[in-house]
Amino acid sequence: MTEIIKRLYQSNVLKEQFPKKEERLQHIFEKQVYGLAPTEIIYKIATNYILGFDENVAIMKHNFRQVDALEYAKNGTLEEMLDEIYRE
Repeated sequence: MTEIIKRLYQSNVLKEQFPKKEERLQHIFEKQVYGLAPTEIIYKIATNYILGFDENVAIMKHNFRQVDALEYAKNGTLEEMLDEIYRE
């Protein structure tokens, strides 16, 4: 996940569209990167690591959720679950 964010952040296209690093990062976290964590502890570790890398940038909105997707994947309802939690 961090490698994807890093590559998007360094993208020349995104740098042109969002020259300010804060706006670029907010766009990446709000519109381009999504993630699920199966437990609360993994969710907290991941969000603290991913969102807390720069004290000067406050990510206001992100698409990381604490959801154990295994059962949804097993019973074939993963797509519906994702549509529900990412309704926006």
